[in-house]
Amino acid sequence: MSFFGEKCARCGAKTRHEVDGKATCVACDNEMQLLVEAKGEDLHLCPVDGATMSKEIAHMIVVDRCPTCQGVWLDGGELERLKGGVEASALMAMASGFTVPFG
Repeated sequence: MSFFGEKCARCGAKTRHEVDGKATCVACDNEMQLLVEAKGEDLHLCPVDGATMSKEIAHMIVVDRCPTCQGVWLDGGELERLKGGVEASALMAMASGFTVPFG
């Protein structure tokens, strides 16, 4: 691995993190772990229309989404985790805006 890191095998971002000998950024590693966990969960039926919901990842949280009505259903505590992730992303975006030289 180079001094500045290799490109992530999934997203292409620079990283010094490895998974199974392949350059993989931490975000992609976390997402892959969530996907593995989600495969073990039971599929749920949409309470609105009865369709089988699919598992999707949103802000590093596995959510259930209905393919017909597009409803999103969260397990206990996931809304709070989602809010925290969005707030942290917004703060980081605002902070990075202040680092741009004023001209």
